[in-house]
Amino acid sequence: MSDCYRFDNFEELLRETGEYVTQVRGVSMYPMLRYRKDPLLIHPVKGELKPYDVAIYGRLDRYVVHRVLEVRDDIYVIRGDNCICKEYVPKSAVVGVMAGFWRFGRFISSDNILYKVYARVWVAINPLVRLEHRCRMLASALWRKTRSFVS
Repeated sequence: MSDCYRFDNFEELLRETGEYVTQVRGVSMYPMLRYRKDPLLIHPVKGELKPYDVAIYGRLDRYVVHRVLEVRDDIYVIRGDNCICKEYVPKSAVVGVMAGFWRFGRFISSDNILYKVYARVWVAINPLVRLEHRCRMLASALWRKTRSFVS
């Protein structure tokens, strides 16, 4: 699901059963959710999400799994753990919330205290991730320029 995984009847199944288990495709929530390895449990949205919740929302013909950073009047400010750009998602587009995930066969609830600490720490260090990304982009650009002078 994460990063754009397509389900034709996902919302219907979520409403009918009250939960949905799937694996993510993509790396936007790495390292918490690994590509096609860590199943996650999704529950329908009941009320308003809080910061650090992991929201499932529709974008075009796909669903995306990203973390809520901020709650505003009619939108959520959202970003994937492995992303540098924020998204502004209407609350009406959010259809589910992650209730937990499995890592090495063990279920980790989104109510788990260690998970909550992880979420807060990861959001707090994101500016460092963004800085690292910018430095890598700058180094790559400098390397290309240097190679063009040498050639």
